[in-house]
Amino acid sequence: MPKQWHNALLTQALSPMAEPCVCLEELLAEHAAALRLRLLGGEAGLQRLVNSPRLQKPSLAFAGFTAHIDDFCMQVIGKTEMAYLATLPSERQLQVINGFFDLRVAAVVITHHMPFPSYFLDAAQRTATPLLTSALSSADFMINMTMILSKRLAPVVSQPGVFLDIFGQGVLLRAASGLGKSEVALELITRGHRLVADDTVNFRRESADALVGRCPELSQDMLEVRGIGLVNVRHLFGSSAITRSKKVTLVVRFIQYKDFEHDRISSPWKQETIHGVHIPMAELPVLPGRSLAVLVEAVTRIHIHQQQGDGDDRGDFLARIDAVAAGG
Repeated sequence: MPKQWHNALLTQALSPMAEPCVCLEELLAEHAAALRLRLLGGEAGLQRLVNSPRLQKPSLAFAGFTAHIDDFCMQVIGKTEMAYLATLPSERQLQVINGFFDLRVAAVVITHHMPFPSYFLDAAQRTATPLLTSALSSADFMINMTMILSKRLAPVVSQPGVFLDIFGQGVLLRAASGLGKSEVALELITRGHRLVADDTVNFRRESADALVGRCPELSQDMLEVRGIGLVNVRHLFGSSAITRSKKVTLVVRFIQYKDFEHDRISSPWKQETIHGVHIPMAELPVLPGRSLAVLVEAVTRIHIHQQQGDGDDRGDFLARIDAVAAGG
């Protein structure tokens, strides 16, 4: 295979989907028990996709207004919708439900394990629309399913770097090519820390301030080190040297010493924004003979120290200076 083709395929494999989605069969396999869900009919449509954490209640659709029914949203029928249907003549009920299922929505969920007319099942089978029932109330089902879908469907961005679990913190190492971040990562792994991803990290924003990094499947367990090549970390160091995902809490950027702005007094902490989440960032200058692995550990310990509110070393030092100046 020509090298340019290989590189193109590798780039494509490491890139996340442009629009996250999840199929109903997968959702049921993973969450049916927790949501007390049971499939009643329309199993031929289990490959239908959901691409939004938003769930809809089809009250207006039952009244004839279907303009805003989303094909890729789950539809939840509760006591209110059933009570409204009961007010309609039998022929009108059949017309409403057939018209609703003809929209080919992602799935229909009846909550409270409520009994329902047989024409629901007939319409589900005819249109291959999954019909499910849940013992949960509409409110509880919608809250729980929205939380599940929000995590599964959160947009993913890919960023360069080496991502590790250091002292329980998700630390992303950033550097220009050739500054040795993979070598530092290898040393950190030998010191008992864990690799999440090398070279490319997929980040998913799972809440307003929670960014979770994962390794693309193609490069799982692998670390590329100049002079050695690809290293399978799991094979060399065991499964304890690998973790599948981690919340990002710190960015450490290696820079050339000539580009480092040296200031002994000002705060070393800066900030980096990834996928809309602000992450504390520290810069470490690269010089021959410096143990960057030890420095990364030190920066991580300082970050933990500050997160725990155990004092401000820089502030304490500045206070000492002020006290000496005042005394003089």
